[in-house]
Amino acid sequence: MADDSGEKTEEATAQRREDFRKRGQVAQTKELGSFLTLIGACASIWLLGAFWMEQISELIQVIFSDYVHAHTRIEDHKIASLFALKKMAFLLGPVFLIALILAMTSSLVQVGILYNEEALKPDLKKIDPISGLKRIFSMKSVVEGVKAVAKVSVVAFIVYLILKDEINTVPVLVEFTVQQLFAYFGDVTVKLIGAVGMFMGILAAADYGFQRFDLEKQMRMTKQEVKEEHKNREGDPLIKSRIRRTQREMANKRMMSDVPKADVIVTNPTHIAVAIKYEQGWMAPMVIAMGADKVAEKIKAIAKENKIPVVENKPLARTIFKTLKVGSVIPRELFQSVAEVLAYVYKLKKKVRV
Repeated sequence: MADDSGEKTEEATAQRREDFRKRGQVAQTKELGSFLTLIGACASIWLLGAFWMEQISELIQVIFSDYVHAHTRIEDHKIASLFALKKMAFLLGPVFLIALILAMTSSLVQVGILYNEEALKPDLKKIDPISGLKRIFSMKSVVEGVKAVAKVSVVAFIVYLILKDEINTVPVLVEFTVQQLFAYFGDVTVKLIGAVGMFMGILAAADYGFQRFDLEKQMRMTKQEVKEEHKNREGDPLIKSRIRRTQREMANKRMMSDVPKADVIVTNPTHIAVAIKYEQGWMAPMVIAMGADKVAEKIKAIAKENKIPVVENKPLARTIFKTLKVGSVIPRELFQSVAEVLAYVYKLKKKVRV
């Protein structure tokens, strides 16, 4: 019934998963990027706090020094500007570098290296205003909007809980030195980012699980789709059967054309026929044709037409037919038996000549 109704009851095949991946349809959550960015911010403050403090202190000292004032009076802003740009690069460079690395890590962790050919193709539907409005007011957009509002609400609540405990410290801040203020605000910032980061980590895991579940649901297949894919991959059984039959016929024709070259035909005597050939300089005789039943009869008929000796040797014929293939050389354990047959054939040929 499931097959007739077209219900998608089958797990996605490897080929279907690869097709989805090529179209860029992979399980991915944007929340992981936010989580890694927050964790990176915490790590940056903890690792680079002393470095930032040193750079900011130096920047403030230079700004209020006579050195800057002297250059400002003569309207020479180049040196001051270069110094400010240099300090800003020192302060913000590590942050941007860490953010870039984490953004790339977020994508690599979830989907690896993905080359989406479909995204590079021009698609007029992407700039269609009607399609755009449908996407904006779709159920998916509404759900995403609700998720965003819920996320902001939870983050705001976490910030409120942390800052509420710091209210009593605010009046005392006027007595703090600059270094103490930086240290205090650094600790509070780490607490805020750490708490929000933990929430974002839980949200990222949950959202990724949902995205994975939803993608698996989309990739599911009907039984008919599985059959069609298998047929396309392996080929139509009827066509494959015809190809194999044609190949067998061609191989038999080639084999039969070699029968007249044989030195002897060994039979069992009715069901099996083996054509053996030996030439001077060969390491061992070779099987150039063999077959059973109708093929055996045809081999014997061609041998009769070409006056090739037919020798009855049941054990030898059966052993060669079961253990060797056309084109194989006679193995060492059968040398003696085959040599006796060939010696007998060569003896007959000499008598005929005489």
